[in-house]
Amino acid sequence: MSNAEKHAALFAGRWIGETQGYDAPAHVWEIAASGQSLTIDTRWEGEARGARLHARALEDVPAFALEDKLAVLVGSQHFVIRAWDTNDTRGGVGPHYDVVFSRPGVAELQAYEVWLRYTAGLPTEE
Repeated sequence: MSNAEKHAALFAGRWIGETQGYDAPAHVWEIAASGQSLTIDTRWEGEARGARLHARALEDVPAFALEDKLAVLVGSQHFVIRAWDTNDTRGGVGPHYDVVFSRPGVAELQAYEVWLRYTAGLPTEE
């Protein structure tokens, strides 16, 4: 099994994304891994309809490339995508915001702290 396949497996399952710095609905993601490929079923909290995205896990670090963004695993319970929230709920107006994705439950309560430490370049032990 390649490192990329191992990294993809780390992202499999359900994740809840919290936009940092803006009050937006949660991003609800279900990620399935097949080899180094990821299929992401995404929707906004409270919405029944969503979209399907495709990504590829990286070989050298536990991360995946999605469109022109990088999703970086931070410990086992979080990953961060810088500038991911791109105004979908604001009619295309305003800046882009980072999103911290957490495993459902207690990890969601730590999203803001994880983001602060990650963006400051500090260790993010869990």
